[in-house]
Amino acid sequence: MRPDLRVELADGTTVGYAEAGDPAGPPVLYLHGSPSSRLEVDLPGIREAAQELGLRVLAPDRPGMGLSTFRRYSIADYPRLVRSFVDALGLGRFPVIGVSGGGKYACACAWGLPDRVTRVALVSSTCSFDLPGARATWNTEDRRLYRSADRVPWLVRLFFAKVARDVRRDPDALFSTVERSVGAADQEVLALPGFREALDRDMSEAFRQGGRGPAHDLTLEARSWGVPLERIRVPIEIWHGEDDRVVPPEQAHILARALPLVTEHLVPGEGHFSLFARHAPAIVQSVLVDSTDGAPKDTGA
Repeated sequence: MRPDLRVELADGTTVGYAEAGDPAGPPVLYLHGSPSSRLEVDLPGIREAAQELGLRVLAPDRPGMGLSTFRRYSIADYPRLVRSFVDALGLGRFPVIGVSGGGKYACACAWGLPDRVTRVALVSSTCSFDLPGARATWNTEDRRLYRSADRVPWLVRLFFAKVARDVRRDPDALFSTVERSVGAADQEVLALPGFREALDRDMSEAFRQGGRGPAHDLTLEARSWGVPLERIRVPIEIWHGEDDRVVPPEQAHILARALPLVTEHLVPGEGHFSLFARHAPAIVQSVLVDSTDGAPKDTGA
């Protein structure tokens, strides 16, 4: 694990990133969740899978989080930033893994970088909330948070500024909120030795520069992705735990119906965190398949 790497892009933007696995191995781009950071690859699962499979997993911080310079961007713009990042590192073609709130950016890369992205895995991903039936999956807290982010983003910025201050005083504050919202499988994984500490470091790093970056990320999450999903021609693997209480599995079905080249893997008994922690090798392996044809839709695990 190389956690604190930086690269400066041609426009002066600094992108912080972490690497896990074999520095000489085939590259895999890992797009973290929300609020999260490059340090997500230090959670149990992805790091071990990278080592086992001999891969070079690269996880950039999004703008305003961790070590990356803040700049305003849209989901549809994000592939341009990724192109500059991978060009600066001399990468050619690569698969992409987008986890939770990182799924929207992985879809954007599949659409905007078809010459570079070979395959995509969406792991416990949200869906675009303008898709039919998407908002019906929201619980009471989701409705309050997403409507605020969409309609009064300045209020979310104030809230996240407070979160950033609270996290600096008590890095465990975010973990306690997460712990209350998950099911049995996630509770088991969160109790693993070292997991809590790694998650604290990861989520705290999202607020390293304050709340502006995470707030902008949430505002984008609350609105239409602005990505023509039906025009994506890169094969996509959707992985979701059937007991995910953070992102309901119904969102995986909604997203799958909107994508032309998709395979669904619904894993019984797994939650939001346990899915990757327990199935990382299979998830990563699913994007290493060399396939140029469109796979039929599949609802099996």
